[in-house]
Amino acid sequence: MRKKMLLAIACVLLLVSTAAADPGDTLWTRTYGGSGGDRGCSVQQTSDGGYIIAGGTGSFGAGGDVYLVKTDSCGDTLWTRTYGGSSLDQAFSVQQTPDGGYIIAGDTKSCGAGLFDVYLVKTDSCGDTLWTRTHGGSDEDAGLSVQQTSDGGYIVAGLTVSFGAGSVDFYLLKTDSCGDTLWTRTYGGSDWDEGYSVQQTSDGGYIIVGQTESFGAGARDVYLVKTDSSGDTLWTRTYGGSGYDEGFSVRQTSDGGYIIAGGTNSFGGDYSDLCLLKTASSGDTLWTRTYGGSNFDKAYSVQQTSDGGYIIAGSTSSFGAGSGDVYLVKVSGEPPQPILSIDLVPDQSRVIVPRGGSFGFTATVTNNTDDVQWVDIWLMAYVPGIGMYGPLRQYNHVKLYPHHFRGAHLNQNIPNIAPISDEYIYYGYVGDYPAVVIDSSYFPFEVITGAYTKAGEQGWVLTGSFLEGVTDLPSEFALMSNYPNPFNAQTVIQYQLPINSSVKLEVYNLLGEKVATLVDSKQQAGYRSVIWDAKEVSSGLYFYKLTAGDYSETKRMMLVK
Repeated sequence: MRKKMLLAIACVLLLVSTAAADPGDTLWTRTYGGSGGDRGCSVQQTSDGGYIIAGGTGSFGAGGDVYLVKTDSCGDTLWTRTYGGSSLDQAFSVQQTPDGGYIIAGDTKSCGAGLFDVYLVKTDSCGDTLWTRTHGGSDEDAGLSVQQTSDGGYIVAGLTVSFGAGSVDFYLLKTDSCGDTLWTRTYGGSDWDEGYSVQQTSDGGYIIVGQTESFGAGARDVYLVKTDSSGDTLWTRTYGGSGYDEGFSVRQTSDGGYIIAGGTNSFGGDYSDLCLLKTASSGDTLWTRTYGGSNFDKAYSVQQTSDGGYIIAGSTSSFGAGSGDVYLVKVSGEPPQPILSIDLVPDQSRVIVPRGGSFGFTATVTNNTDDVQWVDIWLMAYVPGIGMYGPLRQYNHVKLYPHHFRGAHLNQNIPNIAPISDEYIYYGYVGDYPAVVIDSSYFPFEVITGAYTKAGEQGWVLTGSFLEGVTDLPSEFALMSNYPNPFNAQTVIQYQLPINSSVKLEVYNLLGEKVATLVDSKQQAGYRSVIWDAKEVSSGLYFYKLTAGDYSETKRMMLVK
């Protein structure tokens, strides 16, 4: 049995107001199709202010074809196209491409290698075919979401029965600009898992949402998969209760997290409610909301709006004029207050600090619940040309009483070799280090030229502590990546000691010869930094090795003169 979603029985386009009339009031509606069954599964506003709609048609074409409709800004038809063969072909996703044309993803029974194959169609701006591709195996495969990627190729998410670990698996397909396969990935378990929506994320990887019957807490759960740029899994999350929960649309939000829209019968009403789920960048839940009535309601698409809120499109049997109606919901972007919150407030409204200097700030962590919370607090910095650096300091197992807060005034030293830039950002996090971030806060700062100082020799040293009873020692031994890397001719090496230890920090060349001993002494627990001045050695690859008690770790660094 095929389980793909159908967003509408007829092809309907609905535009609602945001300003001129009362918000949410209808401006116009349009229908498209003939005497057969026609449906619209995906819509996007185009660069000329009109709209492009993709779906399927039983009224036109060769017999159950992909249906593409181009309209003007009023929804009036400019042209229509059909694609496919003598059997069943349909589209589930369309996107305008930078060349003014369109990329369409769906499935086809008319051509390909299996029962159904992923069907990818590229058109010009008039809807005329430039190329088509099919992808899949000997069984059923479908493309349910497509997006052009930053390299000019395409990413397609859907389902596969031909490949993977279970009866149906998530299917992720990366192509080049001609639609030819670069790589494929499957995700899921031994049961039924489908991927409905994919988006390339700001780090070059991908976020995919769908439903899983292989994992989770209930009969069916929302399934979120985050990958790197090669499609390899970074993490997965499931969301839901004891019933049926599905995610049909995912988008990265302006804060780096994700918004997911779908349906649930684990929460909300008696049957199925529209479900909206907001996560942090780690995939951890920040808040959930349900909308609907006493009957069946689901969401199939979500977008963040310019005011920070969200617009959701779906279907409803609880409201409207018929047994099933288009359901459009606009919601505020204000999330519920997190159970914990952190605020960083610098001493000056604009932080400008010289190399080797320092700046002060106040960090406040608040427990917004009725229960005692034990949390971790950690500080990091975004360093231009390097990326995220740290943790600069951790405060572990901080006890917060209900509706109370802890505050600290802290002082951050800047290394003598820090890059000159106005693009630094200072971050504070509260949660369970390092995987769970419950809340974060940040402020920008600028580093300018300055006199060489002794304090700057010690690297990114953070001083100060929270109130009494807080442990501000690291929880484990660690050797950090040196900064900067590559370097000329000085670099900062940081490490952390959870207990008092005998410490050796040594530098070796590619031949295994020791070229420097930076530390050879007993040191107290804490965060340590040392600068290696490499002006006496030649350019090349070097290794630095930390030995502290039974702990030993080696990392690489590159000297470029």
